[in-house]
Amino acid sequence: MFKSTREGQMKKNVKRAAAFLSAIVGVATMAQAQSTPASGFFDWSTQSNPTPNAAFTASPFLFNNAASASQVASVLAGTPAGRPLAVKIVEPLSDPAALAIFNNFAVKYVFCDFEDAGNVGKTRSIADQLLASTKSKSAFVGNFNFYPRSSSDTTRPPVVNSGDPKFYQNRPFSPTQYDDSRGQSPTLSGKHMANPQLYPGSPDYRTAGTPDLAIGGSGTPNIRSALFTLPIVRATVTENGLRGEGDRAKGDVFIPWVSRFNNYGNNSLDNSPAPGYQFIADSAHGTANQLPSRGDFQAQIIHYRLRGADSVNLFEESAGSVVGDSLQQNRADVVSGWGKSSVINSIFTRPHQLANLSTRIGIGGGSTGGKFAEDGNKGVTEAGALWSGVYDTQSGPNGRRLAIVLSNLSGSQKLVDLPNMIGGFHSLSGVPNHDDDYVLSAGQHRLLTFTLGGNMWHLNSNTVVFGGSDGFGSLTNRNGTGVPEPTTLGLLGIGAVGLLARRRRTA
Repeated sequence: MFKSTREGQMKKNVKRAAAFLSAIVGVATMAQAQSTPASGFFDWSTQSNPTPNAAFTASPFLFNNAASASQVASVLAGTPAGRPLAVKIVEPLSDPAALAIFNNFAVKYVFCDFEDAGNVGKTRSIADQLLASTKSKSAFVGNFNFYPRSSSDTTRPPVVNSGDPKFYQNRPFSPTQYDDSRGQSPTLSGKHMANPQLYPGSPDYRTAGTPDLAIGGSGTPNIRSALFTLPIVRATVTENGLRGEGDRAKGDVFIPWVSRFNNYGNNSLDNSPAPGYQFIADSAHGTANQLPSRGDFQAQIIHYRLRGADSVNLFEESAGSVVGDSLQQNRADVVSGWGKSSVINSIFTRPHQLANLSTRIGIGGGSTGGKFAEDGNKGVTEAGALWSGVYDTQSGPNGRRLAIVLSNLSGSQKLVDLPNMIGGFHSLSGVPNHDDDYVLSAGQHRLLTFTLGGNMWHLNSNTVVFGGSDGFGSLTNRNGTGVPEPTTLGLLGIGAVGLLARRRRTA
């Protein structure tokens, strides 16, 4: 999501891209997973209903003119009953027809994309306009990469290493920008939405695979573990911020922007002489198995859910961010990752608690709940591994349940030591003297499920997940070419020159 320097051209490009998408996507062939958010998922490309994947909620672009307002009104009016209404906004609104959208429709989600120096004020203006509207006073409003505690987020490097001198994240984050952009009236406080950017490969994360933290390195054991763990840490920072700053109590929601890979502007992940930003993962470049697989992306999605995300917003144009991916495939991966476990889906229907909002992990005999690095307690980026989970606080049809997803993207086997207590109870793996220890091979994801009995979490299953293949191909391939948006070249035939220019540098 990178703002064009020519707003008029961007408007045209978005409309052209939408038309192109409608022509090539057709009806999705991938069945929905068992569970999706009540809001549905969102993405950059879904313009109208019915959408190519019914799990995704339409969120058309609302521009500051009557023609756009008419198009948006048509989309919102055609939304099936019971589905939420959403729009995306990339410019301030003053046109009466555009503002009338909020009086005529009960819009619930407003995703702003203001990336200039005035982004806080512009977001606040939109939020104030919604508060003053007839039907959209209760809309959730957020701006791209605005989230609590962003200015103290340790996933960000001291200096952004971007090949684009105008890259929006070169600007420092204000400690108060999230709250300052909230709508306010004399009698009302607007509902807000945290929209952190969780793009593996972005230059506003610490440099992947570089150990020296002082110069902006991530401290991770390899590239792929940085691409995997850093966005999950940022998601954790966001949820902890929402809770710690009282924003959850105000009713705020957490919907991050996600992608399998997006290295726009990142010099350190551009290893090709070709124009643009390309990260080639293969033996010839010394980067074999370092590109996040589709299974890794699905695993990230469920980790985001287990660390507080209420939904996700997929940033893709007409295809994925790895050469050979498709938009349908990326959408299916989001749905599959989020709803992977029937046990997790069931727990979320009952009163529940997230099991882990820590960014540390116990490795090789050190409990996740421990305090000392010498005891094996490490930061998840340093370890290249992490775990997330959820447990219910009220029995369901099969009693009380706990589910945990463990991931190890490092290059070596890990013995993960879970906390001594989860939700007030010990967990039993059934392995003598290793009641809460679990072995993960390099590059592996595992799903653990438990049932509470005798004041203990008893292990029901321990299975490898996010492997194999599906109707779109391999879930485990970590080689290939990652780019910001590989198919923008294909859009040149329909005039998307500006779209290409704003995402790729010249040779």
